[in-house]
Amino acid sequence: MKFNFHVSPSLKGSLTTQKIMLELTVGLMILFLLSCFYNGTTYGASYVLHEVLLLVSSLVTMFICESIFAKIYKENPIAYMKKSFGWVTSIILTLMVPITMTVYALIIATIFAIVFGKLLFGGFGQNIFNPAGVGRAVIFAAFTSAAATGITTGATPTAYLANTFNWLPASAEALDSFLSQYGGFANLALGFYDGALGETFTLAIVLIGIWFCVRKIIDWRVPVVYLGTIFILTAVVALLSGIDSYHGIPAFIWYPFLHMVTGGIVFGAVFMLTDPVTSPTSAQGRVIFALGAAVITVLLRLKANLPEGCLYSILLMNMFTPMIESSLDGVQLVVKKKAYIMAGCLAILGLAVSFYAATSVEPVTTAATEKTAMMETVRMEETL
Repeated sequence: MKFNFHVSPSLKGSLTTQKIMLELTVGLMILFLLSCFYNGTTYGASYVLHEVLLLVSSLVTMFICESIFAKIYKENPIAYMKKSFGWVTSIILTLMVPITMTVYALIIATIFAIVFGKLLFGGFGQNIFNPAGVGRAVIFAAFTSAAATGITTGATPTAYLANTFNWLPASAEALDSFLSQYGGFANLALGFYDGALGETFTLAIVLIGIWFCVRKIIDWRVPVVYLGTIFILTAVVALLSGIDSYHGIPAFIWYPFLHMVTGGIVFGAVFMLTDPVTSPTSAQGRVIFALGAAVITVLLRLKANLPEGCLYSILLMNMFTPMIESSLDGVQLVVKKKAYIMAGCLAILGLAVSFYAATSVEPVTTAATEKTAMMETVRMEETL
């Protein structure tokens, strides 16, 4: 009897890493163009030029950093970047900052993202943390108050919600007070309000995410489990805290939807959590990864001293990726049982977080005056 052996991988698909990164780049640039359109029509051409300058400065910084490392490894810089895909990190990082960000702050953040977030680990495929997340964390830690000269915008919805309403506008009056600042739920979903450059366009990101899932660019389980878990946990918070319905819409529907269209959780779900390098490789592992990130996001949003929880939930779960991988390595029947146990434990933890938040966060039932809300929001943004 003769046996034929073939060198792995035995299965090959039409999608290569280069094609995946190209489609990711197209999706990201769609968001960048939408941001340019919003800033141009709202504030003028000078804002668009500043936005373009931010992206170009990040890309140039990435090119310099990766060229230096290519020379160290005695490789052609262009060939090295074609397999390193540093431009994707630069675009994501640029889309995560507000239009008010200074160029020098983004340059330093890009250096941290490319060098400390990726290259020092060995380059693409070896990094532990999401590189763009590392760069954004540097901005949060050191450059939150850095503002470009002559570039000003209004308060972001996340800071306004967190500080003025404790993330719990508990009456129709309070919710109307918030929504009136940003054009209602419809405008929040469309993304035409001040915030991070690419994170506000929820509807566009969802459509791009669906396209990515159909094309198998990303694993659909990650955004579905992540966003679905946040929706369920915040619905539990709405039920336990006793907040009112809004024009006939039950609180367990409008309140989770408010979380979906506010901040960067949808952007993070589609473009960051799905990073194949820093997330588990198995389907069960990705579900657990997304579930854990959702629990942390809800906890940070409702109880931490930061208005947004998505970024740090991703970086924290990146640290657990090796443990998740090793825990789910073995006989499939045993692995399946472990995955159910781990998912069940995280689900119980998530419900505990919802109960803790609902009983410890004070709902706000009265609408704050515009002056008081603005002063409190500015104060909070300055302390971050």
